[in-house]
Amino acid sequence: MAMMGMHFGHDAGVALTEAGGYRVIEAERRLGLRHVCGGNGDFPQAAAEWLAELRERAASPVTGIAVADWYTPVCQVLPPALVELVNEDARWTATGGTGLADAVTRVIKPLDWPLAKGFGDITLTAVRHHYAHAALAYYTSGARKALVLALDGTGNYAECGMVCLGDGDQLTPVMSFTNRTGPRFGLVYEALARRVHGSQFDTGKLLGLTATGETDAALLPVLRAMLVPQSTRRASPDLYEQLDEDRLTGTALRYADTWWEYDPHSGGYLDAGLADSSDDDVVHSFGSVFPDEIRTVDGRSTPVGTSPDARICRDLAATLQNAVERDLTSLVAGLSRRFPSYATLCYAGGCALNITANSRLAECAQFTRVSIPTCCDDSGIALGAALAVADPADRPALLGRSGWASLAYAGPPLAGLDTADGDDAAQVDGLRRRLGGLGLSLHRPAGDEEFVQAVADLLADRRCVAWLEGGLETGPRALGHRSLLVSAHWSGARRYVSQTIKHREWFRPVAPICPEEVADQYFTGPLDHTETMLFAVRVRPEGARQLAEARHIDGTARLQTVRPDAHPLLHRLCHAVAARTELPVLINTSANGGGRPLLNHLDEALELLTDTELDAVVLPERRLIVE
Repeated sequence: MAMMGMHFGHDAGVALTEAGGYRVIEAERRLGLRHVCGGNGDFPQAAAEWLAELRERAASPVTGIAVADWYTPVCQVLPPALVELVNEDARWTATGGTGLADAVTRVIKPLDWPLAKGFGDITLTAVRHHYAHAALAYYTSGARKALVLALDGTGNYAECGMVCLGDGDQLTPVMSFTNRTGPRFGLVYEALARRVHGSQFDTGKLLGLTATGETDAALLPVLRAMLVPQSTRRASPDLYEQLDEDRLTGTALRYADTWWEYDPHSGGYLDAGLADSSDDDVVHSFGSVFPDEIRTVDGRSTPVGTSPDARICRDLAATLQNAVERDLTSLVAGLSRRFPSYATLCYAGGCALNITANSRLAECAQFTRVSIPTCCDDSGIALGAALAVADPADRPALLGRSGWASLAYAGPPLAGLDTADGDDAAQVDGLRRRLGGLGLSLHRPAGDEEFVQAVADLLADRRCVAWLEGGLETGPRALGHRSLLVSAHWSGARRYVSQTIKHREWFRPVAPICPEEVADQYFTGPLDHTETMLFAVRVRPEGARQLAEARHIDGTARLQTVRPDAHPLLHRLCHAVAARTELPVLINTSANGGGRPLLNHLDEALELLTDTELDAVVLPERRLIVE
């Protein structure tokens, strides 16, 4: 049997899980809008088509649909029973306590739900937002026993996270976190990102900016009190480090014309004033607005800027990152002590995209493995909901080191490639004629070796290629299936691919790709966690000059290691480039234009080729090179 999942909030989508694998359709990549939600006008019709598409692709009958409980009210195709559950059932909205296990999945009626038409007699199940995150992390990890942590900005009810215990086929929730008490890692990070870059979804940009600033020792305790107030730290001393009151007394935050003094009772700033406020007000206050000015214990008042070029914004970014890393590692260490004997940590939610913090977790010696799914943010919620309620037989077994790839590349194949009926030769001829009309040429090397050598020649000649192979990546990272590649050996490579072609900000990091077997010659850090670009490593000091184009300002790198069994042609390409440049490292960034989702149609790739400085589109499965 097969199970489908749906998510109606931002980063909306649909997904399918069955014994043979996963299929994921992210709405933004079909509708062309980043982080699109179910309230988009095109979503209702498109969602019905996506569900029909997955049902047709399923190898077995679809017996149920799971819907995540976080949604946007303007969505026109919400199940009425879901809306009723979230807004009227007090048992469902419980956060923590002994009733949590009864408030993570609930069978609801599919009555008056247009999207249920055509499915016949199905079971419709609501799944709590953070439980869907946790289910995705655990059931796609291959672990049979794990501590599972989900952390993000917010779901419903001001909830911002959940802790579960995974044992065999069972996933049991044991703790819930809310933004009323913290940890507010996601919300405060979103607030500063909105302040500096203009959007709550620019947390990735803010993470890149952290490397350009320095930690301010006076600001650090203030930000840590914003993340986790002292009252919470006192109540759970095994999870959070208590702050020095002498470094907080007299500090304050200014929002517009109002100063909020540090409140020793709550141990925070807005906390006392929001005690009786609604959940929505709590989330808005911490996540939508960052202070306009901060007064520190030394009496200094620091106005907060609004530009990434402002020194205070860069220092605030660095200080906030320091605060998040310190309190996150303390929390995880405390959870490990509370729930001992779990050697694996499965981690998901938007906070799991913070790769430098992830590396701290991987290196903290609490766990032998930290497993993070590629679509750990809300783009994976639809699949997480499906996995949460699926029969164990409908969850693919993950075997061997390449088990992660079944999720990482669970998106649809590249569309628009088959341009004519008939055999492969006829299709290639049709594509060649089409390209000729655009002033482009098509080259098809005779075999794998000639193909790899031809692409290596382009890269060694300081050219940039779009490498488009297999199923689309799930989540925000391009992992060698929808990637722009350039060799790291020449000065100016970073600027060429990141700024000239993609028009990205100067401080944004790029990501190196390197064969796994030689990675330790160039990098140090958690190299056993680097196949999915969700952990940061450090460039070896002796290689800093050679890898100047691939390393970030702080000496770190968002490395992806590749192996011949998982990426045979890409692995060979790295070595072929090394034969020409003496460096087996490529720079990788996502194949998309500025502000657009990862492309997944040949027309989009050709548009990028003709409208930017991109030099070639490479289609490895067909051994085709378009210039």
